[in-house]
Amino acid sequence: MYFAFLGHQPKLSLLELQALTGVEPVLVLPNIASLPTSSTIIEVADKLGGTSKIAEAVVEVSPSATLDKLLELIIASPAKNIALSNYTSLETSPSVVRKLKEQVTASRPVRFVSFLTRDHELLMLKKKHVDEFSLIPLKNNIVIAKTVWIYDSLAWAFRDRRRPYQNIKKGMLPLKIARLMVNLAVRGREGLTVLDPFCGTGTILAEAILVGSNVVGSDQDPVAVRGSQENLAWIKAKTPLETNFQIFSADATHVDKNISTVDCIVTEPYLGPLLDSRGSLPRQKVKDIAKGLEKLYRGALKNWFKLLSTQPGSRVVIIIPEFHLEGQIIPTLSLDTIQALGYNCLLSVAYNKPGATVVRNIIVLEKS
Repeated sequence: MYFAFLGHQPKLSLLELQALTGVEPVLVLPNIASLPTSSTIIEVADKLGGTSKIAEAVVEVSPSATLDKLLELIIASPAKNIALSNYTSLETSPSVVRKLKEQVTASRPVRFVSFLTRDHELLMLKKKHVDEFSLIPLKNNIVIAKTVWIYDSLAWAFRDRRRPYQNIKKGMLPLKIARLMVNLAVRGREGLTVLDPFCGTGTILAEAILVGSNVVGSDQDPVAVRGSQENLAWIKAKTPLETNFQIFSADATHVDKNISTVDCIVTEPYLGPLLDSRGSLPRQKVKDIAKGLEKLYRGALKNWFKLLSTQPGSRVVIIIPEFHLEGQIIPTLSLDTIQALGYNCLLSVAYNKPGATVVRNIIVLEKS
């Protein structure tokens, strides 16, 4: 059994895991999900955007036998550095961990990186080659699991901060959310063509390249087009994957004039002017903004229907906003309108910070 430790958007993380492994994860704790050993989670781990680490079950024991078994496993481990993470009600206070260390050092030299048993820094675990053992509840027993994969936080930070073209007004989508959206569209398949008709700084397209997709992007802003081209050339120079990209200037509602067919569309479209939690615009003005966005999204989805491959499962993964203002929800595009345009809505998950005026709904559509 494997355990996936989920990121800040656990609902999206679970959906991503299922999309890439074909197995429905079982939520064990709010941020930990289990998958069977037969799943492909390790093979696809480096493609994941919503999972921070993966542990493999070593043994399942009763609470009373846990510390003795843990001692046995640590003694048998070749690692000089050990970390313990406890997600159960079993007591593992610093004094308990110190006593455990004393018992281990009677057999071999060992260093516990911390006497606290939760929330270890993942970069430290990865860089110092630490063997981490996690205690995870499973019905009335406890599973001792060993960490076998940790996401490469330095690589993610490098891509985010060092890409040549930056624009805070067009590059606000976090890289991990972009990767999640791409994975919900391509579902682990390489060689597909992914289109982003609102490409901005090319964030979604770069993440699509890194999971093996060919990409096409467009934007009305010629500066964004040039910036995306620069960013994708930079990404291509750093990856051995044989993928292609094409970027051009176009209105998102008339992309079919530049390209004939794509396998998937993944995009965060224009969401309207920036609004803060104070709701500084009058309600009627926000309603007018929502109406304008509804017209834009409807025109875009109608155009994209022509582009999507006729192969079963051709998907659009799109962020559709709604506005929360003074206790009222002001929607933009309704599900009825989406269905009338020829799409089946598979799921919708809200992605937002608490108290946000603009709530982003990540919606997965399939061509019907």
